[in-house]
Amino acid sequence: MLRQLVLALLVAQSWQQGMLLDLHPAAIPHDIAENLGFVERNEGMRDALLLENMDMGLLVDPEGKPIDEPQKAHSMLIEEELRREAAEIQRILSGKSVEASREVGLSTWLWTLFGCSLVVSCGVIPAFLLPANTHNYFSSEEGKRNLNKLLSFAVGSLLGDVFLHLLPEAYSSNEDHVTIGLWILAGLLTFSFVEKLGATNEESHHQLTAIMNLAANVVDNFTHGLAVGGSFLVSPKFGIMTTITILVHEVPHEVSDFAILLRADYDRVAAMKAQFITASAGILGACGALWLHTSNFPVVEALLPFTAGGFLNIALTQILPELNEETSSRQNLRQLVFVMAGVLSMTAMNLIAF
Repeated sequence: MLRQLVLALLVAQSWQQGMLLDLHPAAIPHDIAENLGFVERNEGMRDALLLENMDMGLLVDPEGKPIDEPQKAHSMLIEEELRREAAEIQRILSGKSVEASREVGLSTWLWTLFGCSLVVSCGVIPAFLLPANTHNYFSSEEGKRNLNKLLSFAVGSLLGDVFLHLLPEAYSSNEDHVTIGLWILAGLLTFSFVEKLGATNEESHHQLTAIMNLAANVVDNFTHGLAVGGSFLVSPKFGIMTTITILVHEVPHEVSDFAILLRADYDRVAAMKAQFITASAGILGACGALWLHTSNFPVVEALLPFTAGGFLNIALTQILPELNEETSSRQNLRQLVFVMAGVLSMTAMNLIAF
């Protein structure tokens, strides 16, 4: 009887273990599962699940539950990559349209020529404010005093143009300040050497000063033309605003240019022709900007400080010493007032323009 009872217990235990084997390994008691190797197999399955989820951009907590935030971040990264690919495809497909957009329309050319013609006309306006027989007038004592006043105004406007316009623009477009300083010195010394080599007497000195001033104006007007052409490439409205800015800025400068030409015995017609030629350089600059579809020329970074150095030489070493020969205290005071008027006019024009 006892033997039969023991056999029945063994059969029941074997049946229970068989039922446990048919269940999930997690339902097996740990000691039995460990003996049967199910713990290792369960941990391996969990590790595989973790690796699979990590490959999919998911993270899970120790209980096996997914963490949603990394999945969201992963989705955002995928969307960003898709957007970049779409943008790159669009850029490649629109390559031809970009090249086509570089073609400048007829209206842009007409607007640019209109703006340049206004700038050119600004250069000859002072001629209509002078008397008809300028040579005889400026040969008189009154004419000489008035010419010295105009030359004093020219000194102030040239200095204002250098320190309030050319140099700030040069320094803003180039961070290499040492190079800018070297170009300023190059312009100043070049004009000085030309003066030393070419001027043999007072008359030739005046003529040479006028020629060097015209040469500097050619460079200055060329950069203005680049600005006009580049602005009309953006829009007609922006181009008109830039043209008005240059016109306002050039008014006192053109007056000083006429004063320098008159000192060199240019009559009104000859001065108008010279001013027209130098102003035409602006048309060349504008056409170059439209032709190349840009106003950013690397050479401009050198032209601006070089021109500034040339203007400094003309104002301080060629005109001002002659004005300092005045012995009358009253005339010296008036000349000083006109120098300040030239500086203030350039200051006002720059404030209005910018």
